Amino acid sequence: MKLETERDATEWVWAAKALAVVSAWNALGLFARLRQGPATRDELGADPRAIATTLPVLKYLGLVAGDGKRLVLTDAGRRLVDEGGMPTERNLEMLTDLGRMKEVLRDGGPVKDAQGKSKGTTGGTHAADPVHTQRFLDMLYGSSGAAAQSSLDWLSPLLPAGGRVLDLGGGHGRYARAFADAGFPTTLFDLPHAVAYAKNRHGTALTYQEGNFHEVESFGGPYDLIFMANVVHGESAADNAALVARAAKSLNPGGYVALKDMFLDEHGKGPENAVFFGLTMLFYTNHGSSPTLRQSREWFHAAGLEGPEITLLDTQQLMVGRKPG
Repeated sequence: MKLETERDATEWVWAAKALAVVSAWNALGLFARLRQGPATRDELGADPRAIATTLPVLKYLGLVAGDGKRLVLTDAGRRLVDEGGMPTERNLEMLTDLGRMKEVLRDGGPVKDAQGKSKGTTGGTHAADPVHTQRFLDMLYGSSGAAAQSSLDWLSPLLPAGGRVLDLGGGHGRYARAFADAGFPTTLFDLPHAVAYAKNRHGTALTYQEGNFHEVESFGGPYDLIFMANVVHGESAADNAALVARAAKSLNPGGYVALKDMFLDEHGKGPENAVFFGLTMLFYTNHGSSPTLRQSREWFHAAGLEGPEITLLDTQQLMVGRKPG
């Protein structure tokens, strides 16, 4: 995805429009209606002119087909609906926020809403908004199954039988549950409202600690693995260095700290997911970013950890350091 010609910029605009159309159809339940069977434009219940104008976009994208009277989902459209892969209303919110890029670039993030209130969050959740918190953690839980399994597959051979695991900043608990179900006693540490969500979903399969990981000196233990999935991108470099150092103190000798996240390469120009996710952190956190591999290695070295070894897992990297002993 490069900007080399005027045509490239035009196609970027088209992509943004396509995202808006698909997200809006999904938000209004129009794809769900078509999943029930063919329907006329009138039966969709939206504005006729808007349906007529957006329909060619969906046909071009290969999601909807029809003869002008009756509309149906294509095979690709049905598959995306069934897999929950259609863009959601969150994408419309994101497009609205991206329209404030000039203000964020000038004044800094987080982005502000139409009333001038900061949209910054703590780990994507709001303690005062349980509905948003549940919706956000449900979304993360639903999308993390493969990543939780691949993290377990990679890290479990490093652990002794019955090794103790801490999922630090564990949120929805899907990673913690993968380790627990594999026979590793696992504790989930997070803010109280996130722990409440995890308890409701996982019950006694896990043990829990409530707190702010910036404020506690010790995480208990000692553990054989302290795992952090998608945590460090929401924090400043200084806070991450301190977090890794305190995690190292809570390990058994020979134990591991593992960070699963999106890290920028040595040149700061890839991979794509880390490049663009940094914007999300700029818009919705006070200090977050996509950290570089070099920065992250420095956190491990300063904490006295050996390594780290870096492995590509799915679309993210797993960085693993070992406590000597």
